[in-house]
Amino acid sequence: MKVTVLVDGSNTLFWGGEQARPELPKAVATSLVARRFQPVVFFDHSIDRWMNSAALDGLRMIAEVIIAPRGTKADALLLAACQGGKIQIISNDRFRDWRPDYPHMRKEWFVTGSIGKGQRVSFSKKLRSAPL
Repeated sequence: MKVTVLVDGSNTLFWGGEQARPELPKAVATSLVARRFQPVVFFDHSIDRWMNSAALDGLRMIAEVIIAPRGTKADALLLAACQGGKIQIISNDRFRDWRPDYPHMRKEWFVTGSIGKGQRVSFSKKLRSAPL
């Protein structure tokens, strides 16, 4: 059984620098699948600004993709989906604006990452297969 890991897709778009790179969320998801995790990738409603439908369809082939409805922030969906920290979140965002709504938020919920040469994905800590 694969363990679910949540991915802040809007954040991973920018892991390669200041410009959005539409191939990066798929690289992150592919890396997670290779580690036997099941990624669920969250995007804001405006994702079509950064990724075309072909790029999103390619990502959907390997991961579940959730696009927030207009007027809803993907961060809210992502934080609600983590089930109080039972499912880890891959993001370089610290979600400081969300702390009042999630006062029990802990750093253990989050795994940061980066993209290296050859689109090699690295994570800041070990991904967990059990609740934190």
